[in-house]
Parts: sequence; structure tokens; C-alpha cells
Amino acid sequence: MSKKIKKGRWARSFSDGYSTEKHFMNLLLSKGVNVTKSTKRQDIQDHIDIFIDDIGIDVKGNRHLECIWLEIQNVKGEDGWLKGKAKYIVFDIKELNAFCFYRRLDLLDYVSQFKETTSSKNDYLKWYTREKWGRKDKIIKVKHEDIKHLEVKQLSYATT
Repeated sequence: MSKKIKKGRWARSFSDGYSTEKHFMNLLLSKGVNVTKSTKRQDIQDHIDIFIDDIGIDVKGNRHLECIWLEIQNVKGEDGWLKGKAKYIVFDIKELNAFCFYRRLDLLDYVSQFKETTSSKNDYLKWYTREKWGRKDKIIKVKHEDIKHLEVKQLSYATT
């Protein structure tokens, strides 16, 4: 059995991600930070969206205090963004009105302690897989409080 993502949902997800990256870049530029967009290859293969100076950043949008997914393996079975080349993962956490910075390797180390798998997207701190739908991804659902101790910086933004 295969479960495909509908074109509309994929397009919305892509658009939301791009908007989050743009918002993050504009916020940094307004603070005088040297920011450049990654190449398409760097984005897809290395999981780097932008560079601050020469430091690779992967920006994740639309995260919430009670739901942050961490990806070790993508739907094709290839290395997910936790195994990418970005130095930092930055989550846009809606309830905080902030971008929260984490070292990618700290997150990768953190998730290595979990061994149990699940097919329920409602479970926390277990490797969620969609093998029954022909997907090869391996992701884990955490709460902000689970990884707060790993946060290295928070950049607040005003909402309108």
C-alpha cells in the first residue's frame, strides 16, 4: 500500500518552508548579519538552506512547542537532515515567536539514545516510520522541552 503526498500539500509545504527561510534571512540582514542562500545542490544534498558567513544553517519552519520532528532518514531511505552538513538547525517555533538554534550534531547525538519504533504519529521519543505505506523515512517526535537544554541561541521576532 502506498500513501502519496497530495500535490497541493507538497506545494504548500514547500512554499511555507521558503517563506520561513526568507523571513529568517531578512531578520538576520536587518541586524547586519552576512547571509547568503545556498545553491540548489547544497540545499538538497547537504541539507543547508543558508550560510551565515561560512557556517551552514538548515531552517525548519512551522514548529510548535509540543511537536518537533527530527529526521534521521528521508522518505527515500537516504540520510535525513540530522545527518546533513549544516552546523546548525534553526527551528521557527511559533508559540515563542522565535528562531531557536541547535547544533545539528547535538541533536543527532540526542536522538541516538532512542531505540523503540512506532507506526503511530502520536508517540513521542520513538522512531516513527511509514514502512506500511512504502515510505523509508525514520523520524522522531519531540517536544521543545525535551531538547531545550540543547538550544544554543534564540532569536526573537515581532509578530504583526
